[in-house]
Amino acid sequence: MRQRADEESFGAAAGAIPSGRANPFALRLPRLSRNAARDWFSAEWERERAHRTPFHLLPVTMAAGIVCIYGLHASLLLPAATLAVLLAHAVFGAGAGRPGLRAILLLTVSGFLAGQAAALIERERTTTTIFSGEASVQVSGRVLSHERDAKGRSRYVVEIEGTERPVLSRPPERARILVSSRHEVLKPGERYEGLVRLRPPSGPAYPGGYDFAFAPYFDGLGAYGFSMGAPAPPGAEKRAPSFGEWLRSRISAMRGAVTERIRAVIPGQPGAVAAALVTGQREGIDETVTEALRATGLAHILAISGLHVALVAGFAMVCVRRGLALSGRLALDRPIKKIAAVAAIAVASFYLVLSGSSVATDRAFLMLCVMLVAVLADRPAITMRNVSIAAILILALDPHAVMTASFQMSFAATIGLVGVYGAWSRHRGAAGTRRQTPSLAGRLLRVLLVGSAATALVAGLSTAPYAVYHFQRLAPFGIVANVLVMPLFSFLVMPAALVAMVLMPFGLDAPAFKLMGIGLQGVIGMAEALQARLADPVLGLVSPLALVLMTAALLIFTIPAGRLRWFAVPVLALALLAAAIRPPAPELLIFEDGKTFALLSDGALAFSRERPNGFVAEQWERAYGSAGADGSTGSAQAVIAGLEGCEAAICRFTTSSGLRIAYTTDYRLTGEACDSGDLAFVARAIRRSTCRSGTPLVTLRTLRRTGSLAVSRDVSTGRIVVERSIPEDPPAWNRHRLAPWPEYWRKPETEPVPDPGAAAGGLAGGADAMEGADVTGPPPP
Repeated sequence: MRQRADEESFGAAAGAIPSGRANPFALRLPRLSRNAARDWFSAEWERERAHRTPFHLLPVTMAAGIVCIYGLHASLLLPAATLAVLLAHAVFGAGAGRPGLRAILLLTVSGFLAGQAAALIERERTTTTIFSGEASVQVSGRVLSHERDAKGRSRYVVEIEGTERPVLSRPPERARILVSSRHEVLKPGERYEGLVRLRPPSGPAYPGGYDFAFAPYFDGLGAYGFSMGAPAPPGAEKRAPSFGEWLRSRISAMRGAVTERIRAVIPGQPGAVAAALVTGQREGIDETVTEALRATGLAHILAISGLHVALVAGFAMVCVRRGLALSGRLALDRPIKKIAAVAAIAVASFYLVLSGSSVATDRAFLMLCVMLVAVLADRPAITMRNVSIAAILILALDPHAVMTASFQMSFAATIGLVGVYGAWSRHRGAAGTRRQTPSLAGRLLRVLLVGSAATALVAGLSTAPYAVYHFQRLAPFGIVANVLVMPLFSFLVMPAALVAMVLMPFGLDAPAFKLMGIGLQGVIGMAEALQARLADPVLGLVSPLALVLMTAALLIFTIPAGRLRWFAVPVLALALLAAAIRPPAPELLIFEDGKTFALLSDGALAFSRERPNGFVAEQWERAYGSAGADGSTGSAQAVIAGLEGCEAAICRFTTSSGLRIAYTTDYRLTGEACDSGDLAFVARAIRRSTCRSGTPLVTLRTLRRTGSLAVSRDVSTGRIVVERSIPEDPPAWNRHRLAPWPEYWRKPETEPVPDPGAAAGGLAGGADAMEGADVTGPPPP
């Protein structure tokens, strides 16, 4: 009787018995009995076990283990393994009757340990040498790849074999070199020789920002450079290319020929965009078109990823299957669905090669192969289990990818779409087939309108947290743009591209390419029209905690098969609360090159010069500034007052809270700068790193170690706080900052700069001095 009463009270909406003293203002809520709650959880848990939901813990905990290595720089492999042994002994010994608990423990610990192990192995195996300074060097090496950028300039990836004038002591193994001069294009395998200005990848633009050295380190790129003149033409060297060089050369030639053919048939910007969709070569796309697509949430169509690969493979599979079904004997005697799946894999493989095989395309291809292999095994293709298998494979092969925006947004969209699709399929299956089958026109209308709208809504909501976290932008009307554009893109542009490529060997590709151009003209036109009418506000920084909670809410809502998914609601509420709570903005930002810095007051940035580094200025405006509704950085022209004549004197300015900043480019004034401000900023590469008076000292040399800085005042103590971007013990992709710098190419012809402290005797107040200045070395990166 008591249990029955408890169960009745669990579902009651009123009549709860208040606890303690009666309170007329107390909210009367139903009293949840312990037995009823336990029974409900048990039923839901059995439902999840029947759907094998615990398996999805494996990729989630793998990702958590990898994030601990690359994000928190914490290796917990040994402690986690010890804890796993102890917990396994306790649970397997005392919890013999709880197989669900044992499964969760096994998957959680195994996934975490596997993620940590994969990240540690990748970190140990990656030994990229990142260039430690900036210098003009005579480079010789082999061309590994060639492509053109949006402005038509050649971009080479060169394997460095030697350097001259000067000879580098730590030359990078590979460098990406931009060539603006006219020259005879070098093919993969040919020799590159020329004068190049090399520099390492930059670090974060502000503390907590994206580290631009992270991806190049794992891609094997140790330096970026631009050619100071045209490289030498191919010489008379007749070394037979290796098979890899020959293959890369042939693929590059094929991509170039297809690009030229597309542009010949489709003129203007539609042709440039069409070439980018087919071959991945974006040269010729105007900045206005790129900005219009970005502002309306349509920039993803330019990056060949899961959407493009799925559309091409899906259209190929449908065409092959429908074509084979025209023969009754084949349809009855042969597995035409599996034949179509094999054909789709072949088409996707060719598209992968033709598009340049970028990292995002590789991941999309692997995920597609997992789903098509499921078709070959007579298993459902679009399931969360296949998504988890693909994630496990990618995390095992490329662990650092979990830290990139492309991986996070790609899997967030996939998880959201597959989760909603699975829930809708289960709902329709439970509801039965009570409705009549709609006509062909009705099905087409439902796919074009309802399907596209639902896909855009789910994908937009799933990826929104990551867009805000990584780019500080959220196109609120991007869903509208995607609903209008994606039917045209999905059912006209990409199918026409596939048909054109099939007909190209026969010279019959022009009509299909022209149809593709018409579709892209509509896409570009709608994007530009929507950009003029819809705002793209800048939202500022979001804390990592908020992103973690939003990710947890997404996983909890999409992975469970039952009502446990509604536990995502309180997690999402916590995420929104964490996103709303933001730390105070810094008062002074200093970029690591020492040339660009800015004062921040009430969301307005005042820069150190009228034309600051555009990329850095945009990063700071997005993170801290009050950009306009369209995302423009209107305050970029504001300049800090009083920065004239800093070459021979100290320029002084104050922050919003009254911090005194002493800035100079004259190393001889270091001591005076230390005495006259709360922070001394000497824009020279002096060896001194601290002021004797205790005042924080910033120099080009210290910036090289610390990266970009954010300066603020501690509200509780009133003391100055200097936050660095690079930790004191830098990760592997920032270890080049510890190398000797500047590198002495040769013995200096001039005498070393004297120590101003020794020359000036004793400066008042313990004035600081430097131990020497490097006047022969290159400026910092």
